[in-house]
Formats: sequence, structure tokens, C-alpha cells
Amino acid sequence: MVRQRLSWDHLAMGLGGLCFAHCLLTPVVLALFPLLAQGVLGSESLHTALLWLTVPVSGLGLWLGCREHKDRAVVAFGLAGMAFLVAARGFEESPPETWLTVAGSLTLIGAHLRNFRLCRAERCEH
Repeated sequence: MVRQRLSWDHLAMGLGGLCFAHCLLTPVVLALFPLLAQGVLGSESLHTALLWLTVPVSGLGLWLGCREHKDRAVVAFGLAGMAFLVAARGFEESPPETWLTVAGSLTLIGAHLRNFRLCRAERCEH
């Protein structure tokens, strides 16, 4: 059963990485290929969809691990990362959106990495 919980951390880290990459690479791709701006890549609905995927997956992954190893730093960093990502939605297409998304993604990835390592070290059973 440990394998199932670890996959939630991996999925959450992947989604956080996708948010990070999308935030940093989209302006470059759109500058090189302006026609893509009219498609999904330049759409704000993609940001919303990523947020709606990332927050529940991250919350579930952190909860499953933290109920076993009880490390409050994991919860604090995870909640901070999710808060940054949610706050970024209030600054559509402006520099604060980029900075908050980058900070939130990296913080969330770090929380899940710590969660993963703690669960592996303590062999959390759930």
C-alpha cells in the first residue's frame, strides 16, 4: 500500500513541475510561435485547470503521508505552496502571477519531496 501513497507524491510533484514549466516556458514559446497564443497554451483556462488538478492531488498526497509521520513542516510548506498557486490566479498575466506560481510550484515540490522521503524512511503503512 506504500506504493499507492508514493504515487500521489510523484503525481503532485509532476503537476507542480508542469505549473513551473508552463509559467516559465509559455512566454518563450508564444514569442517564437505567436499563433499558439490563440490556442490552449495561451489560455487562462489552462492555469485554472492546472490549479484544480494540483491542489486536490497535493492535499491528498500530503494528508496521506502526514497522518503517518506527523511532520508539520510538510503540512506548512504544502499549504504555503498551494496558497501561492491560488494567489497567483488573482494576478492574471502580470509579473506577480509568474513569481507566485514559481514560488508555489517549487515550495509544493519541496513539500512532496520531503513527504516522499519521510514515508520511505519510516515505511509508512497506509
